[in-house]
Amino acid sequence: MKDLYIALLSVLLGAIGQVVLKKGAVKIGDLSLSLFSVHKEVINLIKIPEIIFGLIFFGISFLLWVKVLTKNELSLSYPLVSLNYIIIMFMSILIFNEELTLKKLLGTLLIVLGVGVVYG
Repeated sequence: MKDLYIALLSVLLGAIGQVVLKKGAVKIGDLSLSLFSVHKEVINLIKIPEIIFGLIFFGISFLLWVKVLTKNELSLSYPLVSLNYIIIMFMSILIFNEELTLKKLLGTLLIVLGVGVVYG
């Protein structure tokens, strides 16, 4: 696969974006998405730095991913995105003190095996 490091960086930045977005989301409280209040919610969201930084991480991840897609097969590239689940799980345990369960570990192992099969 061409641009493997760029693909992995895209995946990592996407995962970081999720974690940063979560840190911002806990500051929001209840999010009302009615047609008449969505503009107010957007204004409130952009006032939260973590939301903005999360979107920046997503934007950079998106640009890198588009670069990867210009030179690689989607069916070969996309399985790397599943590494997000692993990265986010460990970051969530470290940052948000989420519980590491046997079920999560087994699921993570299956993801790693699946990616290994695609690239093996």
